Amino acid sequence: MPPVEDAPIELEHAIGISTIRGGLHYHPNGREYMYAAGASIIVCNFDDPHDQSFLRGHDDSVICVALSPHGTYVASGQSGENADAIVWDYSTKSLKFRLSEHDHAVEAVAFSHDELLLCTLGGRDDGKLIVWDMSNGYIVTVVANPNCASIVCWGGFVRDVKRRDTDKYLFATAGGTKATMWSLDPYEGSLESERITTEGATVRSITTMVFSEDYTTIYCGTTSGDFTTINVRQNKMAFKPIYANGGGVEALLTTVKGGVVTGGGDGTVTAFDSRLEELAKLKLPAGVVALSFAPDGSEIVAAIRNGAIYRLRGDLSRALLVCENHAHPVRACSYARESSDRFATASTDKTLRVWDANDYKASATVLVRDAGEPTCIVYTLDFLISGWTDGRIRAHDAEKGGPLWLIDHAHRGGVTALQLASNQRFVMTGGGEGDVRVWELRSRELVSHLKEHRAKVTGLTLYADDMHALSCSRDRSFLCWELREEKRVTSHTQRMGGINAVALSRDQTRVFSVGQEKRLTKWDLRDPNYLECVPLSSDNTDEATCVAVSHNGQIVATGGSKKMLKLFDSGEGLTRVAEVVGHSGAINDLVFSPDDKQLVTVGEDGAILVWNLYLE
Repeated sequence: MPPVEDAPIELEHAIGISTIRGGLHYHPNGREYMYAAGASIIVCNFDDPHDQSFLRGHDDSVICVALSPHGTYVASGQSGENADAIVWDYSTKSLKFRLSEHDHAVEAVAFSHDELLLCTLGGRDDGKLIVWDMSNGYIVTVVANPNCASIVCWGGFVRDVKRRDTDKYLFATAGGTKATMWSLDPYEGSLESERITTEGATVRSITTMVFSEDYTTIYCGTTSGDFTTINVRQNKMAFKPIYANGGGVEALLTTVKGGVVTGGGDGTVTAFDSRLEELAKLKLPAGVVALSFAPDGSEIVAAIRNGAIYRLRGDLSRALLVCENHAHPVRACSYARESSDRFATASTDKTLRVWDANDYKASATVLVRDAGEPTCIVYTLDFLISGWTDGRIRAHDAEKGGPLWLIDHAHRGGVTALQLASNQRFVMTGGGEGDVRVWELRSRELVSHLKEHRAKVTGLTLYADDMHALSCSRDRSFLCWELREEKRVTSHTQRMGGINAVALSRDQTRVFSVGQEKRLTKWDLRDPNYLECVPLSSDNTDEATCVAVSHNGQIVATGGSKKMLKLFDSGEGLTRVAEVVGHSGAINDLVFSPDDKQLVTVGEDGAILVWNLYLE
């Protein structure tokens, strides 16, 4: 199916960051910063959290990002078989070149000091080093990638014996313990290489490389938590490395005064002077994956493994939290019924977060240690209720994040679905063993036990009267229950494959289901046969994992394995009205805001995307 033009939806905001090494950059304009998030590059304004721009053109996860020295271009490379590198014009936020010569993942990108050239490195399966001309997007040269290098950094020009610049460019690559120096003649397209000598040096596995400001030295971070130097003129590594931090050196910066700043896997940021003597240390809550200087050197922006971004003073005397993000796949999301200004998410990083839609910052964060992973969540302005793979139901204060109560051994197959009654008197849960259970909230006692499903319960929906409910399962069925009598009212069975999710129409007479059949199906609860169904893709490969109906009943939304968010008119024919890509992995859950002005999607890429809706 072709994409829908003039779709009534646009991406408003992205919450999430890909914690890839070097994936965060401070722009030379001093106002903006950018980072990778899933399949996109996000450009943010320090002063306005609503001011985001999106560089979207990849169809898989972005695994490397580079900003040109003067901020003119952005380059990014993706994973997967469709291994494109993309160059963006920063001023217009538009795609400048799509570079499609790599056969497998692009693992590193880097611009020359004058922004005229770009180097891209393919990984072990690709085996290519390519230099590109930024004036036209043509290849300058392509050679085999020695040692499967995954790190590249540019120096200035090659210097002759009198230390005068020549017309040749200098850059270095590294892979594992081996490093190579390169000399490029861009006019002839000739490329010469020479292994960097490590004789007598303490050899480490290299994690990151950067030239000094005067291009006379290369600093190399290592997995051992130290860094070493390479004398460019002698092409030789120093004898002894300098210890910086625990957990390996994951990020490395050089200063205009000849100093070095390192970021470690243990969360330590360390500053060294020109003599490589330690000046200052600062400890962040998780391992550092990226550091970038402000143009005037007064501050550093840092990204850490738990998804947070910080602004650090240049002297490391202070750290200011800019934003939080989930660091792992996000499994579920929920709006409070009372407000369109707040929603909650649950992630496999064992955190629950409440987000303020006014500034997109986390107003509350819950970290549950020594537990399974959350699978589902219900949010009110007062509390969060979540289901977990360890079979427990947990409740937390929605404002402060503290624990309220716990139901142990709720389901022996893990809690897989969750619904809260509108009167907040009970919560309904589904389990991996196929049971549906109803719990009285005040006492946390089991008051109903429904046992007709023969496989994992994948979704639950309560009627407005809180007396009837729907459950769906991987056993191909969805059932309508009368809760007071604990009996099944109706049963509907899909032709083939399990059902992943169901949604109830506004008039509560029709049900929309998605699942392994890879279709969107509409059912009438009074008829055992489906009313209509539409394939979700022309090749029948898109398995939807979630479905929701807007509160006004106009739109049905689906998300699934093919990363696409799809909107359908809920009327006759289930007409597709939009198809958009924002995530780099499967969409796990989606929810409409109570006022239907926004839609939130969460996915395997760890991203939370907030979409603006323009419904008539």
